[in-house]
Amino acid sequence: MVESGSGHDDVNRENPDGPIRPTNVRPVPLSGLASKLDLRLDGPDVDVSGATLRAQEAGPGYLFAALPGDRTHGANYASQALAAGAGAVLTDEAGLTTIRGDRALDGLSVLVSDNPRAVLGQVSSQIYGDPSSRLTLIGITGTSGKTTTAYLTEAALRAAGRTVGLVGTVEIRVDGTVVPSSLTTPEAPDLQRLFAVMAERGVDTVVMEVSSHALSLGRVDGTDFAVGGFTNLSQDHLDYHHTMDEYFDAKARLFASGSPVRAHRSVICVDDDWGMRMAEVASADAEPATTVSTSRGSTSRVSTSRGSTSGATTWSVLGPVSADAGSQTVRIATPDGRELEMTVPLPGAYNVANALLAVALATAAGADTGVAIAGLAQVAVPGRLEKVDRGQDFLAVVDYAHKPAAVEAVLATLRGHEGAGRLAVVLGAGGDRDTEKRPLMGAAAARGADLVIVTDDNPRSEQPAAIRAAVVAGAREVDPATAAEIREIGDRRTAIAAAVDWAQPGDIVLVAGKGHETGQEINGVKHPFDDRLVVGELIEAREQRTLRVLVADPKAGIDEARRLVRELVGLAADTGVGSAHRGGESAHRTWAILGEFADLDGRDENVRCIDHDALGRQLVRLAVDKVMAVGDTTRVVRALHQGAVMEGSWGDEAILVADSDAAVSHLRTDPLDAPASGDIVLLSGGELGDKLLDYWRSEASLNVEVVTR
Repeated sequence: MVESGSGHDDVNRENPDGPIRPTNVRPVPLSGLASKLDLRLDGPDVDVSGATLRAQEAGPGYLFAALPGDRTHGANYASQALAAGAGAVLTDEAGLTTIRGDRALDGLSVLVSDNPRAVLGQVSSQIYGDPSSRLTLIGITGTSGKTTTAYLTEAALRAAGRTVGLVGTVEIRVDGTVVPSSLTTPEAPDLQRLFAVMAERGVDTVVMEVSSHALSLGRVDGTDFAVGGFTNLSQDHLDYHHTMDEYFDAKARLFASGSPVRAHRSVICVDDDWGMRMAEVASADAEPATTVSTSRGSTSRVSTSRGSTSGATTWSVLGPVSADAGSQTVRIATPDGRELEMTVPLPGAYNVANALLAVALATAAGADTGVAIAGLAQVAVPGRLEKVDRGQDFLAVVDYAHKPAAVEAVLATLRGHEGAGRLAVVLGAGGDRDTEKRPLMGAAAARGADLVIVTDDNPRSEQPAAIRAAVVAGAREVDPATAAEIREIGDRRTAIAAAVDWAQPGDIVLVAGKGHETGQEINGVKHPFDDRLVVGELIEAREQRTLRVLVADPKAGIDEARRLVRELVGLAADTGVGSAHRGGESAHRTWAILGEFADLDGRDENVRCIDHDALGRQLVRLAVDKVMAVGDTTRVVRALHQGAVMEGSWGDEAILVADSDAAVSHLRTDPLDAPASGDIVLLSGGELGDKLLDYWRSEASLNVEVVTR
């Protein structure tokens, strides 16, 4: 229990092993709850001062909600809750029978409901003194953008002088202090207890994400929403909702007439048709919803029970003003006819929509619009287009995108990044969740990236390979002429390493799906895993690697060249470099960049051509990845190139260039055919070797190690 007057210290230090609790709760008699909520009281009337769904977290005087489950009934844990201090139980008739059959529970007071989950929110709210009615509560729902919009709204309100609480996917904040969160919206008793803590600590406004599960399962019942916001709707959670219409209806509980959690005011983004439909729902039997749009102009027409009404309260984007790395400024129209500039500290058109919705929500909650806009400037949203910078020469980004539309949107945003090169995405799909979206995610990735690496996300109880197969299948359905290269690497760290190794200067690596998460759930065990930390570690490891070079003396003859080829292959085998050893999971390659080798035995040109042809064939047979023959004016070098081509039918992978200057020019202009950090090169010495070593060290800024064995 938190001591009264303890202040606003970090809540994790206050109670690291259990939930935070308010210090002052006026006990409520069970008879009062039964009368107000049409419940039956079985047993003596006692006072309760808290509520929980978890028996082990019950405190003195708590009401334990013993709900029926798929595998067991919560009533089986009533004795555990009683031992922890609980004074009463809320359950159904089956639960009551279980409790009354246990002599150790004789005399325990029980509130009985036909559907205890349906009343749990209202019961919890009453126990904690209806805390949301003492707060200006803003609920944000939708498929994508809830977290970003919540952070932006919080920042806008704090700038306006509000004391703000945040309830979201990433974290819960109580007046600036953090409580870890595992659900987008906590269970009803936890949520009402949290609101009570916030109100007790002087919070006046709360911004919270509201998931479709929370709405349909009644987790937010008993909550008084001052403002409801809607971002968008796209495919997700159809394992639970089954159809898009059911999914929409769950979200609509925040706006629909007759819903017990209908918000007093509604702000709806109408950039998609689902938004237009939601605006109609929100406007039924009420004033028209405030609408927000980045694409539908300055007015939106919403149909209501009183006919079609022009969107006089619509917020809209009039056009772009400027953009630089990581931010963008647009001109917006406000409901009162003003035109203002709004700077969004995040890239992407969808983040303009999120920011405009946030400003509209803050304004609906009573904040000054100009102050709200100014408050957006310093927002950083964990795991949402979060850059990982370790001084590397490519862009690395971690994002939570785990739905087809979100994957498509974030890839389009990164494609539009100024100076963007090639784009790689590492992604997977979660187990025990909507299976239909998996191939759609793969297809979205294949259309939007140059390299797609399909890996494990949170497999949970499913077979990881089956999940990956569904994502890969969708990716391979995209037209091969335009689709990305597709790889499948189950281990997530290895998959990220492959993308990092693949990146050349100016490229972009996106690691999608987990964003802010710090664990990977496999067979019921959550293993520590943070994409942001892993990406950073792998970038640092890459930067520490070198380009290793074996230098062959062209005057030493063809036999020395053959020996060094074997040295190259042995070094590659020892270190796992090259296609023969990497199993398709590493970008590190082996190279041979060779000119003409001297004739030490007085053989004629025809024999020397045969020797060099055999050298080219040897390189291919031993799985050297890239062969560059330098000196296309001589028959001998052309024979070296032709031997490589004929042995493996490599085509363009065996390169023939005129001289050392042409070799440097080719490597400079075609980064796909250039040795990189971690590769191993067999290089002819002399002028060719000197020029390439100088190029790699000075212009390409590679750490070059000349290897002697």
